[in-house]
Amino acid sequence: MAKHWIFRLPFIVALITAMTLVVGVACGSSDDPEDTGSSSGSAIATVAPTAAPAAVPSGKLTIALTDLGNETPSVWQEFAFGKSYMRFLFDALTGTNDAGDVDKTTGAAKDWSMSADAKTWTFNLRDDIEFHNGDGLTAEDAKFSIELMTSEDSVASYKTKVTASITDPSQIVVVSPYELQINAVKASGFLNWDLSDIQGVEGLIQPKAYTESVGIENFASDPVGSGPYKWVDQRKGDFMELEALSEHWRVGVPRWETILFRIIPEESTRIAALKAGEVDVISVSRERAPQLKNDGMNIFSKEGASVLGLYFHEQWRDNSVWKDIRVREAFNLAINRDELCEFVFAGECTPAAVYPWPDIAPGVVAGLEPYGYDPDRAKELLAEAGYDGTEIAIRSYPRADVPEGPRFIEAVGAALEAVGVNVTIIPTEYASYRQERLAHTLDNGSGYLAAPNRPLAGFQGVMRVLNHSEGAFTSTNDPEIDRLIEAWEAAILPDDVVKGSEDLYQYLYDNFNSLTCCNMNISYATNDKISSWDLGKRVWDDGFTNLYK
Repeated sequence: MAKHWIFRLPFIVALITAMTLVVGVACGSSDDPEDTGSSSGSAIATVAPTAAPAAVPSGKLTIALTDLGNETPSVWQEFAFGKSYMRFLFDALTGTNDAGDVDKTTGAAKDWSMSADAKTWTFNLRDDIEFHNGDGLTAEDAKFSIELMTSEDSVASYKTKVTASITDPSQIVVVSPYELQINAVKASGFLNWDLSDIQGVEGLIQPKAYTESVGIENFASDPVGSGPYKWVDQRKGDFMELEALSEHWRVGVPRWETILFRIIPEESTRIAALKAGEVDVISVSRERAPQLKNDGMNIFSKEGASVLGLYFHEQWRDNSVWKDIRVREAFNLAINRDELCEFVFAGECTPAAVYPWPDIAPGVVAGLEPYGYDPDRAKELLAEAGYDGTEIAIRSYPRADVPEGPRFIEAVGAALEAVGVNVTIIPTEYASYRQERLAHTLDNGSGYLAAPNRPLAGFQGVMRVLNHSEGAFTSTNDPEIDRLIEAWEAAILPDDVVKGSEDLYQYLYDNFNSLTCCNMNISYATNDKISSWDLGKRVWDDGFTNLYK
């Protein structure tokens, strides 16, 4: 597989003595006034504690979701939305915990250190981790996995965050079998976060020797990891089956012998399967959750855990209607966010200010109000901008965290049409839309995501990916946005790091760079096999691995 190492602009510098402060802000501690504790338990159902796991794994747990990412279990062929199953199979170089902190007890690295200039990182690995084929996990495997993840062909969602610091594989040095050193091209105060499992799959480790023996392209058909579950079988678009180890260094004895993921895009079918006992856990829309609770199911939710928004893709191009700020403002004023929350999401959300920051996120500007609903002004702005009826093609698809997605898009499309926008809705699959985003072929096209809350380090990464002109998924090509991102990445003191986030947040708010909608609760329904569930604070993974503890 071809490797291509790309030079990137500077990323965050953090003083060793200041990192704890920054991370504390980023992770959202229990001191946050919005944090009621329901983000890691049941927001609707009150349930008894889960029984202690058996001495050996037993039974089967079936989880039904709308999708499983790319369904390709390899560190370079899977993107962030596949982390829900990838963390079953693989360990990360830097471990994290459910509170959203990096954690030296949960990853392959038992310790790490950063040089005073934040350019040299040293990771000391455990010497007792084995892959499922019996090979020991070493620094060679970690180096190999980082090289795969940052390769040209890699689809890892946040790889450009890492390639901003690591531009050549020679910077990754195996000092000894269990010591890895990374010599970044610039100060990289959050590199340990970048090589963790907190945000995407960028920190996960697959075995070098086994991968080379079966071929890099063939690995995903029979993957081997070091996680608490090993691969059994899959039929893409249908199911994925995993089998527990008898014991795992990180989690002890897994509770379930078999974990079966099923892909069921239609919510009504998922609900029917749950009630029939065919599945045990489903993603559920906010409006259906109360009725399922009345039907005897358990409901678990993260409150305000993500923000829903639509992208104005390729808005820098001359043929883009969104190149004119008046059109971007008009789109935002055309949306009645209170009605969306009430009628589409059953009140389980609140209007939001700036995508992709939920209002409870670190680094937001306090006091900024969500855009108001003013369809008359929206019409005036479209007329002033000379909008000529250009077709706006909005992609529509369900997602595990937004099963109401197609109805949401119908409501948004109707609101835009009401102010004179020519809207076409294109039903598709998220994976297809993602490919269009990567190829930048979405001129005057849009799609949505619910971006989850994350540590401040994670927001830096996602803004480089989504809005820097060199970002893989950028919707903007604005020199001022680039300048703000780079200034934020170059900040040293914790106050400056927070201010960098606030400055960018304010600019995006003032320039209407996305169609920001709502702060969302994320909900799941289960049968009585699951009586407690910590959904955690990792990004793109709602604590599915806690279901086997």
